[in-house]
Amino acid sequence: MGAEKRRSMRVFVFFSVLLVIIITGCFASQDSNQIAKEKELLLDTGSEMKLSNLSEQKIMDLAKLGKVWGVVKYYHPKVVSGEINWDEELFRIMPSILAEDSDVNSILYKWVHSLGSESIPGKLTTEYHYPEDSIQLSPTTDWCNDEKYLGKDLSLELSKLLESNIVKREHAYVSFKDDSPYPSMANENLYYGMKFDDTSYRLLGLFRYWNIIEYYYPYKDVIGEDWDHVLMEFIPKFFNGSDYDSYFMTIAELTTRIHDSHVYLLGKNRGAITTVADYFGTYSLPVNIIEINNQIVISKVINNCGLEVGDIVLKVSGKSIDEVLEDRRKYISQSREDTSGLFFSASVRTHQKNTDVTVIRRGNKMNISAVGSPQNIVFMIDTKSQELENGEIYYINAGLLKDGEIDKIMNDWWNTKGLILDLRNYPASEIAHTLAQYLIPSKKEFAWMSFPNPVIPGEFYYLMPNVSGKHQDNKDEELYKGKLVMLINEHTISHGELTTMSLRNAENSIVLGRPTAGADGDAVSFYLPGNIKTGISGFGVFDPEKKPTQRVGVQPDIRLDPTIEGLMEGRDEYIEKAVELIKQGN
Repeated sequence: MGAEKRRSMRVFVFFSVLLVIIITGCFASQDSNQIAKEKELLLDTGSEMKLSNLSEQKIMDLAKLGKVWGVVKYYHPKVVSGEINWDEELFRIMPSILAEDSDVNSILYKWVHSLGSESIPGKLTTEYHYPEDSIQLSPTTDWCNDEKYLGKDLSLELSKLLESNIVKREHAYVSFKDDSPYPSMANENLYYGMKFDDTSYRLLGLFRYWNIIEYYYPYKDVIGEDWDHVLMEFIPKFFNGSDYDSYFMTIAELTTRIHDSHVYLLGKNRGAITTVADYFGTYSLPVNIIEINNQIVISKVINNCGLEVGDIVLKVSGKSIDEVLEDRRKYISQSREDTSGLFFSASVRTHQKNTDVTVIRRGNKMNISAVGSPQNIVFMIDTKSQELENGEIYYINAGLLKDGEIDKIMNDWWNTKGLILDLRNYPASEIAHTLAQYLIPSKKEFAWMSFPNPVIPGEFYYLMPNVSGKHQDNKDEELYKGKLVMLINEHTISHGELTTMSLRNAENSIVLGRPTAGADGDAVSFYLPGNIKTGISGFGVFDPEKKPTQRVGVQPDIRLDPTIEGLMEGRDEYIEKAVELIKQGN
């Protein structure tokens, strides 16, 4: 297939799957092909390497091993083709690296050189050669040319690999199925039978995660961390510990260092599915919380538990709320401070059903014996879509929409003064493009997307701008003349953020509320050793000027913070303000 046809196919696939959210999935290995299954059989019994102490030199040696292992994993033809089980090779080389007074550079050179370099293509086809202004992120592989760090022989060997430019990757640890721009990591091995006191397996988990971020994370440049330093820091953390819980929670801590609210972590221990939140307690206080003026406030009571809306939380189970939040932040990844939905729910997890909670209620400090629930508690705006102000305004709850409902709403409420679109819930239906057809006169770009270059691990390119608005065929159709007010806050994430970016191009739009979560781009999932599933933001999303939205969020036109008084009175101040703005007109 010619270069143009292949590019067109990738663009077609991109728009076909753009809005399919890949967040969860079952714990099964059917995603892995037969080659991956055969690979796993070689290692499922374990390496039996159990160590407890590391010198500073050995930490540096292992970090070098992890980096070399990663670049070979994604660049060498024999590994990419599936011919070599690269996990197994890591286990084989690790004892030599850990030996006292080992010549690490020499060991690594012989190891890599033994794979052979005669099959390295060394030519980048025009199809995958993107102009400089189309490159969003470049590989950080300069260290491969550092002879002082690697020695001349190893540096030369790795430098050759960087020119491999391999197109066929169906059996690689990261593949691109059917010319999709989305990376698939289905060929990674799950290792159900992992022994959690096996040091090799634990380090494999670290090296796998670290290199996936190094080469396939579109926001590596904005995580705000020295990623090499993170590798060094976590080698002893993964070395220590001998059971599932310590391994799982160390992975959780590692995921926080990419600062991505798309991150989740699911494990399966002793037959039960586990999440990070499970480690904070079996019970959840059946409430929603919100931060107002640096205070943690109960914003909604879901079940009667002794707490009331408007309570300012001071302590939970004898710990100050600041201490509780700090503990949760250590294990729950957040794009921005306190913007992960999981973070909010985990903050009210407890180990006992009845928990002492110290609050300030109407100016009085008191201790409440709060009753927890075994059910997971999630944030939800449950106000139903409805007419307001005697039919002059229509309120739309994006989280409760059904497919096709927008068309009916626009038909029935075409002559209203304004629409209120509540994006504080995750949209249940695609509206970024469907609603835009009624509001924006012609196609207008609202975001750029970036995807990994399949043949150059570590490089991301801008595919093309995402546009929304009226189709050319319908350009003569009338536009909705009322005002659109969109409600956003820290719970507006991913598709909700993309929707806001699209619809704010409408001439009569206002974005009201607080900055969004700052985690955009469909989540890409993968497994770590021990059948632990996690996810990251899988492609980049940027504003029309190609500035990042990750860790920044979509900013409101008008900032609005709810008040404790408003909560206690049962008012939704967001909706009230939106009504006021619409009634003011232009």
